[in-house]
Amino acid sequence: MDMFKQKEKKKNTGRKKIEIKKLDKGSNKQVTFSKRRAGLFKKASELCILCNVYVAIIVFSPADKLFCFGHPDIDSIIGRYLKGDNAEFESAKSSKGKSVSCEERNRQYEEAMKKLELEKKNLAQIEVLTKGWNRSWWDDPIDQMTDLQLEQFMVSIYELRKKLAERAGELMIHRQSPTFLHSPEPSSPNKGSIKYTFSR
Repeated sequence: MDMFKQKEKKKNTGRKKIEIKKLDKGSNKQVTFSKRRAGLFKKASELCILCNVYVAIIVFSPADKLFCFGHPDIDSIIGRYLKGDNAEFESAKSSKGKSVSCEERNRQYEEAMKKLELEKKNLAQIEVLTKGWNRSWWDDPIDQMTDLQLEQFMVSIYELRKKLAERAGELMIHRQSPTFLHSPEPSSPNKGSIKYTFSR
């Protein structure tokens, strides 16, 4: 009898309909938007496949970030809508494989943001680890370091060694070309804003 009641309870606790109302909390809005945006784009994609229709969706997140979906290509659909020109749309359809879709740009943006967040966390950890270190951090006793501090210490030593090797290489190049020593280096977009001029 008890098992029958348990089965009956399980049947009753299925998926409940969520009341649609405006969310007040900012974090809840962002989480809900992220989940529902993926569902919205998935449904639009299914509609395109099933009914052979052309769809464009433009959405701004609560944080004012742009997300868009288009089939076959959002730019061509918006151009067709604005101009009412089917000829332009047909030519855009034929070259859809050549252009990068807005969905692909969104994916790249999200990946870049994840990498940025990871780098921020790494920087915060480094700042915590190096907070108590003095200027001659390489003199700190190694036996008192934690595993994480020791790992960061090794990374710092490696980076310092790398920079020293690069600097020594630069000095060797400058010594071998004396005519170049007395004039400042030409500006290059790949180099930093600090310029060094050496003389003998």
